[in-house]
Amino acid sequence: MINKSLGTIAGFTAAVLLCAAHVALADNRPADNIQGFGPQTFSELKAQFAGKPFVVSLWSVDCAPCRVELDMLGQMKKADPAFPLVVISTDPIEKREDAADILDEYQLADEVTWMFADSFVERLRFSIDPGWYGELPRSYFYDAEHNMMSHSGILTEEKFRELFPY
Repeated sequence: MINKSLGTIAGFTAAVLLCAAHVALADNRPADNIQGFGPQTFSELKAQFAGKPFVVSLWSVDCAPCRVELDMLGQMKKADPAFPLVVISTDPIEKREDAADILDEYQLADEVTWMFADSFVERLRFSIDPGWYGELPRSYFYDAEHNMMSHSGILTEEKFRELFPY
């Protein structure tokens, strides 16, 4: 009887420790504020910024140069939380865990971001810019009237501020 009770207590203790370890690991994961980006998403985002300037940054988990830009953007967003930034990953939303880890690394995990959620990626790219063929990193700078200027490739902070003197 005592052995049976000890076995039950040991099993219960092991279950409690396993749950505690799971909770501790879950708490160390980055926040997942990633939304699906569909064919209408970009027009909805532009409407949210009606009459306001904003920046769009396009990146991918497999794009090493994109990480240089994400680092800069994370620092800029940390310095000014109101900085009007839209971050969109061109990866399929199924890669959201990889994207969440990268965004966390560059202090962007608390921002709402988007990932392509339609397998017809050409339509998604077209919804952003009909003249864009998928090169990354890619940035778009919109003034308050939503006149747009685009840039492909890594931006320095100086060039970024020249294109977007927010």
